[in-house]
Order: sequence, then structure tokens, then C-alpha cells
Amino acid sequence: MENYELAEDEVILLTTEVYYNDVEDKLLLTLTSKKIIIEKVEIKKVSLLKKEENKKVINIVNISDIKLYNNKVQVHQKNSEVYIQTIKNNFTIKFDNAIEAVKFVTKVTDAVTGTTMSDRGVKKVKNAFDKVDDVLGFDTRGTVKGVIENGITGTLLKGIKRKDK
Repeated sequence: MENYELAEDEVILLTTEVYYNDVEDKLLLTLTSKKIIIEKVEIKKVSLLKKEENKKVINIVNISDIKLYNNKVQVHQKNSEVYIQTIKNNFTIKFDNAIEAVKFVTKVTDAVTGTTMSDRGVKKVKNAFDKVDDVLGFDTRGTVKGVIENGITGTLLKGIKRKDK
């Protein structure tokens, strides 16, 4: 395979060096909004000051091919290693450090789900409040609003707000 050309609606999210599966050399990983591209870069010295760079594509994985289970992206990180499950095959990528691996996992998850980490966090908190409200019958948001407006003593004297059914 030759060099990879980006599509018009594709943007680069991350570029870093990695080790891929059983390949011993460091490879260039480019994460785009649609694909994960793994390339081998060979630098050839042409003259004293001039160098030529050849890229050979090792693997291209579509972001849409990454598996989802219970709305969780199947990209697992352990220290500096990341294990990715796709429809076609599963593979491991090893980064230089755990921080790079976390960045990669976060960006892949953002690309697959179409949401950011903060959006997913807000959704989890809202779901937790909704579960508490449903199980206990409280209006948690109303109670918090009452504490802010009336203070803790005023809220306790007036009573905790009940959820209207």
C-alpha cells in the first residue's frame, strides 16, 4: 500500500509513534475522524542536507468497524498498551507512555460515539440523579434548589421535596 490521502471531510485528531502487534519497528499512527492509519516511515538520506521520507501503509482501520457493547467502545487500555476490538480483527498498540495511550483512547471514544468526554460524564450524572429520584421518589433537583434558596435549616423545616406523580 502507498501513502494514505485524507478525504475532504476527514481531519487528523492525533499523530504519534507506536508499536503495532508483532512489528518490531516503531510505526506512525495517525488517528483521523474516520480511520486509524498505521504506517511504516523510512527515511532515506539523499544527500548531505536532504532526506527523503517514504511511508508504507501497514494497516487502515475504519472507526466505524470498532465494536460497541452496551454502548461502550471496545478499546481497552492497560498502562501503555491499548487493545482494540474491531469487526474484522483484534489488535494491540503499544505507546511510549500511558499518557499517550489515554489521549488515544479518549479521542477514539469521542470519534466512535460522536460525543466528548464531558458530555458522557454529564449524561452519567443525570442518569444517577434520575435513578435516585425514581427509587426514592425525591425531586433531587428541587431539593437542591430549596437548599440554595432557603438554606439547609429552611429546607428541612419545609420538608424534602417529593416528586409529583
